Amino acid sequence: MEEKDKRECPKLISRKAIEINGERHIERYSLPERLAHFAHLTALFILLVTGFKIYMGWDFMTYHSALYIHMMFAIVFMVANWIVIPYNIVTTECPHCEICEAGGIRGYLHRASHILRRYIFGPVDAKRIKQIMLNYLGKAPYPAYTVYDVKNRGYIDKLHPVTKFLLFFEGIGVALVFISGIPLYHQQWALLGLPIAEWILMIGDIVGPYFNLGTLAFMRTVHLLMAYFFIIEVTIHVGIIELDPKIWKYHKAIFWTGKGDLCDLNYVDLVNVEKDKVLHVEKEIAE
Repeated sequence: MEEKDKRECPKLISRKAIEINGERHIERYSLPERLAHFAHLTALFILLVTGFKIYMGWDFMTYHSALYIHMMFAIVFMVANWIVIPYNIVTTECPHCEICEAGGIRGYLHRASHILRRYIFGPVDAKRIKQIMLNYLGKAPYPAYTVYDVKNRGYIDKLHPVTKFLLFFEGIGVALVFISGIPLYHQQWALLGLPIAEWILMIGDIVGPYFNLGTLAFMRTVHLLMAYFFIIEVTIHVGIIELDPKIWKYHKAIFWTGKGDLCDLNYVDLVNVEKDKVLHVEKEIAE
C-alpha cells in the first residue's frame, strides 16, 4: 500500500493524513448528505417532467396523474431543501480545532465561520474560478478546491467554487418555485389558519401589472422561469464534472461511497501537516 501511495502522491503529504482510521479514504459526504442530494435530484427531475406535462399537455399520462405525482414530489423537494439540507449544513463535520471543542459562544461562532466558509462563495472561490478558466486555456493547473485540515481532522473546504456560487441562486429558486406554486395548486391554501395563498396572490396583484400580466399568469410565469432556471443550473453543475473527467469520482462519492481520497493531490490541499510526519515522495522515489 505504501509503494502505491508513493506512486499516486507526487507532492508533500502527511503519513498521518493517510493513516487516519487506518486508511487514506476519509468520509467526504455523510449518509444524510447523500440521501438529501439523491432526494433533491430525483424530486427535481420528476417535478420538471410532470410540470412540463401539465403546462404543455404531453400525452404520456393523464393530467390528474401528473398533478398528483407533481404534488407528491413537491413535498419531497421541499422537505429535502428546507429541512434535511439545512440540518446537514448546521450539523456538518468541521475541523476539531481547540476553539470549537471548547464550546461556549466563541466556540459556536467559530464553528459557524467554518460552515460559512464551506458553503458561502467568497474571494478565495473567485480566485479558484479564475484559475479554472485559465486551466481550460492551458495556462494554469486546476486548483485544489478540497482543503483538509490534517491536524484537526476535518474538511475546511470540499465544494467546487462554481457549486458554491450557484447555491445562493438555487436557494432563491427553491423559494420562488414554492411561493409561486402554492396559488397555482390552491388559491385558498392555508397553513395553521394563515391564508398563505391569499397573501401570495396579493403580492401578485401588486407586481403582476408591472409585467402586463394578471396575478395567476404572473405566478405561472415565475413558476415556469424557475423550471428553466433549474435546467440551466443542473446543466452547469453537472457540466463542471463532465468538463473534467478526473473528478468523476465525486459522482461515486456523493451517490454511493461518501469517501474522499486525501492522496488525490490534484484536487486536495492538505493543511496543518505536522512537519515531523512530512514525506517528500519525489525524493524518496529518486533515492
